[in-house]
Amino acid sequence: MEKSLKKITTFAVITNALLAFLKVLTGIIFNSMAILADGIDTSTDILTSSIVYFSTRFSSKPPDKLHPYGHHKIENISAKIISFIMFYAGVSLSIESIKRIITKDYHTIIGIIPLVITSISIFAKFLLFILEYRAGKKYNKQSIIAEALNMRNDIMLSSLVFIGVFLNKIGLPWMDPVVGLFMSLIIIKVSFEIFSENFYSLMDGIHPGEEWLYDVVFESCKQCEGVHNPHKVRIRKVGNKYDIDMDIEVDPNLTVEKAHEITNCLKSKISDSLDEKLFDIVIHVEPIKNEETEPYGLDEKK
Repeated sequence: MEKSLKKITTFAVITNALLAFLKVLTGIIFNSMAILADGIDTSTDILTSSIVYFSTRFSSKPPDKLHPYGHHKIENISAKIISFIMFYAGVSLSIESIKRIITKDYHTIIGIIPLVITSISIFAKFLLFILEYRAGKKYNKQSIIAEALNMRNDIMLSSLVFIGVFLNKIGLPWMDPVVGLFMSLIIIKVSFEIFSENFYSLMDGIHPGEEWLYDVVFESCKQCEGVHNPHKVRIRKVGNKYDIDMDIEVDPNLTVEKAHEITNCLKSKISDSLDEKLFDIVIHVEPIKNEETEPYGLDEKK
């Protein structure tokens, strides 16, 4: 599995690097904002492909003294950096495109090379989508599937650029900066999405819409006899898995061995419900009606 994923991710990085170089160079030489914007968008794909490439290696490294929770957040940190780069590139392109639209600084794109480069981009992105999507499904790698879906979006964007360049060449020169502006706005939008997507993980939280995880925990507690008052439940994302801390109360007359059996039951129920998405779970056992101030985490009433 690792060898297959390594080949695919390496191929994706190299392909995106070549496409980015060709499109940025073509955009500059032929003075096309649309192709230049598409090239910059592909340049970000190099970074995202690189993240997938390295995260599939470094995130699987075992925990150590400096990183007791492992290395899964490498991907989140890198994605944050990408979002800032993308935002800067998107804003710069939008300003230049707006400037050309206002001043009517239009340029008719000369030659067939821009159309050829854009066509190559569409074909290459389609090939990457097929390879990555199949690999992601086969090996159940969500990061690979997400990257494949990003390639699918790029197919549509490159197709839009192709149409814009074609219309420019047949007598509508203003289409190039208009498409360039549209592409720059998409780049800005994606930068915000990447920023917000990784914000919650770096803040040791879960994403909006994942609140159902707490329901899973409380329902699992009901399936294990001897579990009382589950509280101080805290869930955070570590990579693409969930780390859970929680407290439960048990009969104070139970032996340590019996209390341990109860926590093992609860761990098993939660793990089964999350379908291998559980990173770790820590359960603190307290006697029933334990009195102490516990400001963090959720209980079933909340």
